[in-house]
Amino acid sequence: MLGTEEKTMSKKKSQKQLQKNSRTVDNAQGTKLWAFNHFRSPMLTSLLNDLVNLERHGLEDKYCDKLATSLEYFTNYATEFPRGGFMTGPIYKEIDQFAKLYHQWNDIEGSTEEASKERRRSLRSLRKQRQNITNKTRRLQFELENELDQKLLADTYRAISELINLVPDMFKNLANAYGEYLKRGGFLVA
Repeated sequence: MLGTEEKTMSKKKSQKQLQKNSRTVDNAQGTKLWAFNHFRSPMLTSLLNDLVNLERHGLEDKYCDKLATSLEYFTNYATEFPRGGFMTGPIYKEIDQFAKLYHQWNDIEGSTEEASKERRRSLRSLRKQRQNITNKTRRLQFELENELDQKLLADTYRAISELINLVPDMFKNLANAYGEYLKRGGFLVA
């Protein structure tokens, strides 16, 4: 028969083993996983909202390049993560596809009605791809939490911050999402 002290130690040992083998994640405000999830959801959604407002004319190349840089950092950031299983595949491919679709959206020249319609069609593809990122991210939360590199994530947010500071009136939704990120405990970027 085990004594009280032995039972307590055995119970603690079992709890530690369960925690070690658990696939629970910490997505609390201010964590790296929360920062990643904030980028893929409110930030990318806000970007899409801003692209709706920019549908008529598109973006000048210098602004497009800043946005593309942030998406490339996000893609690079995601190459760090393991596949997450046989059926999941790597998440960076989904993010890279989003970046490519964004380039296609901005490569549409002109302010004509036809160019605007083409951007609208391209925006639908971006929405679907953002949803693909979200779906895969939901399946990879454990892997993401355990592999996140704060420096690369900070670079992603830094590029967005630079874009917002460069043209604050152009990316109002993105600026609001970034402000909310900082207000809710996101790590500051210099």
